[in-house]
Amino acid sequence: MHKIAFVLFKTLILILLSSLSWANSSTVTTPTVNFSPDVLTPIAVGANMLYLKDPEHLENINSILQSDARTNNAQIKHNTQNSPNSSFLDWKNIKRISPNFGFTDTAYWFKFNIYNENENPHAVYIELPIPFLDDIELYRVKNDQIQEQHLVGDKYPFSSRPIQHQNFVMPFELSAGDNLIYMRVASAGTVEAPLTIWLPEQHANATADEHFLQGIWAGIIGIMVIYNLLLFFSIKDINYLYYVSFSFGYLFFQICLKGYGFAYLWPNQLEWNSFSISTFIALSNLSVLMLMISFLKLKERNPFAYQVMSVIAFISGTLLLLTFLIPYSFTIRLTSAITMFTCSMSLILGYVSLFRGDPDARYFCLAWTATFIGITILGAVKFGFISANFWTNNAGQIGVVLLVSLLSFALANRFNREKELRIFAQDSSLESEKIARQSQEQLLQAKIFANDQLELKVEERTKTMQKALVELESANSRLELASTTDALTTLFNRGHFEARLDVEYKRATRHNRDLSAILCDIDYFKTVNDTYGHKAGDDCLRNVALVFKNKVTRSGDLIARFGGEEFIILLVDTPLKEAIIIAQSLCDELRHTSLNSNHQQISITASFGISSLSQAPTKSAEELIHHADIAMYQAKHNGRDQISVWNQKEKTTPTNNTPEH
Repeated sequence: MHKIAFVLFKTLILILLSSLSWANSSTVTTPTVNFSPDVLTPIAVGANMLYLKDPEHLENINSILQSDARTNNAQIKHNTQNSPNSSFLDWKNIKRISPNFGFTDTAYWFKFNIYNENENPHAVYIELPIPFLDDIELYRVKNDQIQEQHLVGDKYPFSSRPIQHQNFVMPFELSAGDNLIYMRVASAGTVEAPLTIWLPEQHANATADEHFLQGIWAGIIGIMVIYNLLLFFSIKDINYLYYVSFSFGYLFFQICLKGYGFAYLWPNQLEWNSFSISTFIALSNLSVLMLMISFLKLKERNPFAYQVMSVIAFISGTLLLLTFLIPYSFTIRLTSAITMFTCSMSLILGYVSLFRGDPDARYFCLAWTATFIGITILGAVKFGFISANFWTNNAGQIGVVLLVSLLSFALANRFNREKELRIFAQDSSLESEKIARQSQEQLLQAKIFANDQLELKVEERTKTMQKALVELESANSRLELASTTDALTTLFNRGHFEARLDVEYKRATRHNRDLSAILCDIDYFKTVNDTYGHKAGDDCLRNVALVFKNKVTRSGDLIARFGGEEFIILLVDTPLKEAIIIAQSLCDELRHTSLNSNHQQISITASFGISSLSQAPTKSAEELIHHADIAMYQAKHNGRDQISVWNQKEKTTPTNNTPEH
């Protein structure tokens, strides 16, 4: 019996040792997440992952795959003795509700399996909605081979992300069946890995909704910032400046925390993005501490609390400057701790002031109470104590909106109360002065009468001056018109033309635009004067001016009497071909127009010279007019009643051979 018992005992020991050896060489089962494209809701991976600590940051994907391959081989051959050099990774199940490991310098590896129930490959997005993580590596592995990989994080430029999104969104194509996913996360702040699997269309719709809601939230905070900043400039109350600084700091802290700052405001500023969160937290802490000290009047009402809060405010101010100099891993921890202390003390000291009879503390306490309720609800959702919905998921931001709004009400209430106290003091002062004012009433009445008389005289003098000013303006207008207009033809005169010519020439040469000039001279004008008299000559000039006005009607073009029987037309933005057409139409119109003067029918013709900047480089505006003048005299030389274009080689080029009149 003793021998039998000894054999059984020895057998049991061998079984236990074998079991322990097998247990040491095996790994926990990799969690699997089922995916089907028919499911129209996102799939939250949550804690359905294994994790592995890498404190020294020594592991990489190749070493992980090699070690897991050895582990799988050991599982297959568990009845054989392992090699002394064999090592296995200590993968563990995540015991907490969410894969959140807090502030840590340790790198974490995660592993899980996605089982694609569809027979065909399917495109998905895997999203990690924690925008402030430094380094993320995500791999899809099949048969120990890397099929797809993405390296992202806020240490990389925003443009390097596979999907341009404020969160880390990585596209993968899941093959049918199992898809093993490995992920490495390392960050100077907290390490969190709440992955979500999306269909691309679902993610686009959810992103649009998220942007809309975040835009509303940021718009509310931004409006409060601008409104209270304007109040500060108007009222000069330092509390409004502290409030604006706090709201501004928290607004941009949230923008950084949600990834919108890196996505839209500074996508290439990696260094600034690395410490922007801690900078805005420090600014918010400093501002809310100064607001609490000033608003609750701690220096007069609670000296001990004043000293404590002053020390914390000094630390926050120093930390605000140091966020640009010392590592983010240190500042984010310290600013987060100060934030928790500041929020708690704001609530406690607010209620202490309220219980001591400070009426200004009512909205202050209500504001911080709403904030704590919102944060508590959000925390309960994160830990799974209450169900998630629109209101609970956004309870934290709703609480902050209430905080900012109620703090604004608190400041307004305090200002109104102080205003009422000032009005009451003013009423008392006015009442005490009432008797003195009665003795001055007669003097005031006399002054009022004198002022009325003076106002009447001033009004009369003002009306006289206004009338004179109107007459002067009218005279100036007539003088200005006379100085720029030819009295006979009502066209612009030469002086005005030359001023406009200089402006248009500079504009045309600066912007490389066309500018053309047409110079016209009435044929045999001296004969008309000598034969029919000067009145007929004047009628002839007016008739030509009327023809030009009717034909050249485009805004910007300029018609002027250049002198005697010469007229000039400046065509802005007009190439040479169009100028030739206009000049030819004017020449034809004059040829078919007869003048009735003193019961005499007088035929009118004219010679036209044309030049343009597009013909040849010109050194000045005068040279452009000189070219037109040369062309006009060539037209007269060729027989009059025609147009001629200045040519650089031949000097002029007649375009018509109309016989001389």
